[in-house]
Amino acid sequence: MIYGDWMGRWARAYPDDEALVDAISGRRYTYGQMATDINCLANYLSRDLGISKGDRVACLSCNRAEYITLFFALSRLGAILVPLNFRLAPGEFLYFLEDAAPRAIFFDQDHAQQVAGFEGQAKLEHKICFDSDDSLGPALPALWPGLSGDPPPAVEIGPEDPQLIIYTSGTTGLPKGVILTHGMIAANAVNTNLGWDLRAGDSTILHAAMFYTAGWNVFTLPLFQCRGRNILVQSFEPELILDLIQRERISLFFGVPTMFQMLMESPRFADTDFSSLRFLVSGGAPLGLEVLEVFQEQKGLRIWEGYGLTEMGPNDFLANGKPGTFGCPTPLTDVKLVDDAGNEVPTGQEGEILMRGPAMCAGYWNQPEATAEAIRNGWFHTGDLGKVDADGHYSIVGRKKDMIISGGANIYPAEIEHLVQTHPAVAGVAVIGVPDAKWGEVPKALVELKAGAALTLEELNQFLADKLGRFKLPKYLAVVTELPRTPASSKVQKFILKEQHGRADNN
Repeated sequence: MIYGDWMGRWARAYPDDEALVDAISGRRYTYGQMATDINCLANYLSRDLGISKGDRVACLSCNRAEYITLFFALSRLGAILVPLNFRLAPGEFLYFLEDAAPRAIFFDQDHAQQVAGFEGQAKLEHKICFDSDDSLGPALPALWPGLSGDPPPAVEIGPEDPQLIIYTSGTTGLPKGVILTHGMIAANAVNTNLGWDLRAGDSTILHAAMFYTAGWNVFTLPLFQCRGRNILVQSFEPELILDLIQRERISLFFGVPTMFQMLMESPRFADTDFSSLRFLVSGGAPLGLEVLEVFQEQKGLRIWEGYGLTEMGPNDFLANGKPGTFGCPTPLTDVKLVDDAGNEVPTGQEGEILMRGPAMCAGYWNQPEATAEAIRNGWFHTGDLGKVDADGHYSIVGRKKDMIISGGANIYPAEIEHLVQTHPAVAGVAVIGVPDAKWGEVPKALVELKAGAALTLEELNQFLADKLGRFKLPKYLAVVTELPRTPASSKVQKFILKEQHGRADNN
């Protein structure tokens, strides 16, 4: 049970140490209490629902303690959690349910309407509500008193067994399910704990949504591995975050640049006591110098830029605070930069970032071709362009893949383009990222219209409303006479579009 029972091990040795603080309900959980809850849910999953090793179970919910309990309960059984992005439009969920084919779904009351819409469209044997709502199936609170807290029967689990499938959008327009194994998740935790010096008793605020790798693998699971403490909130609210940093004596904090900007703009920022913080980590997008100066110079805090991705950890570098870089590789990560021919590039020259190590994913669920393209000769090809300086510090130069990063979230233009192209007024489309003061980048659609057709941004986004999450909707729309294309393959030349239309406006 090395891989399936982290909580049980700590519960036997340190049952009274605090593991989780649910800032939503106010409840505080020790490692002993967490282990008992995990046993209860694991027994229900196996005995009542028939969930066994290799089965997938989906979850459509905001952050809550039961979400974490579900993850560890499934891990005890060798089953696989499939978190669903609650920010998606109703029509987008069906792809994930068909691809992962989960036997059951757990959900909260806020998303019961979406789950009700799956009826007749997705093969789900069981629907279980975290709240006291049994309109679609069993309600967990009503079941809980009758569940056994005894350890479930042991299951043989190896490092290669899948533990989590997290979906990321693909450049082809179809999301890819990244297979995170027990060994990979454990290795990322070790990488994080060794590289960033996480310790028993460290604490953080879990605000990232748990359908992202950040919600699990930046601090949450690494802290559970080293007997730390997670403070759970439902979403990022600056005033709440600042209150918890001071009240709970938080020692570690992760955010995307937009979040640090929002903290700085809060009226509570100036008076918050940050003395408990050992360091902060920023990821998802470049961190502005103004933010660095405020936190480092004015507040005297170490704030580091990190780099990683769902497929590789994501904690792959020893963030060191040097502006514009994210440091050196973590202990269990190998990195090299290569040109288009696969040859390593010299210091200071741009190249694609390739990584390998035990924290690498097992590939993409049901997508062997995409797996073979991404993982070649044992190296994961990130699609990001970087360089390394004479001191061995790495930095990002650009993206080989066509991708927009908005508020730390990855948005792939191909996914938006595929849907915009189906609008009856559209003859051709390209989507680019344009600067945004708050989110870093936002999508802008450039469209060719059919003869005699007209289209406004409002009309386009109304058409897309039930097909795309709101954060993916174009924020600007420019109508062009003709999209620039290559003569041979007729591929859209986006570099020309960015030169001509790379502004935050509708022109």
